[in-house]
Amino acid sequence: MTPLLRRAGIQAHYLGWLHRPQLWKIFADHDLLVMPSTTLEAMGLVALEAQACGLPVLYQPVPGLNEVLSTSAAPTDFTRPGAVARELQRMRGSIGRLPALREAGLANARRYPLSSTQRALHALGHQVLR
Repeated sequence: MTPLLRRAGIQAHYLGWLHRPQLWKIFADHDLLVMPSTTLEAMGLVALEAQACGLPVLYQPVPGLNEVLSTSAAPTDFTRPGAVARELQRMRGSIGRLPALREAGLANARRYPLSSTQRALHALGHQVLR
């Protein structure tokens, strides 16, 4: 996908796995988080972390991401690289698109405070073990 994006004039970087504090710092250096998962994402924690840091998200609407992100992020079909490139070009060409996604993402991230998520997972674990 990277060569197609480069031909379209879009810079993309695969960052690999990063420690959380490093990841949050790097979010500030980017315009968009691309979540190309084409199968189940249990919750999409990285996408929520990006939104909490004010980074808009482009994602594949798969179970997990679709429920957590919904309209607070931009869905696209990552199985079609041309569709991804077109969506990225649209975002680059629309002055208000990224700021609107940034605001929607910040509001969405506030719905999922990690302390509440941790408590809910802990309670679920106890129910399963009973």
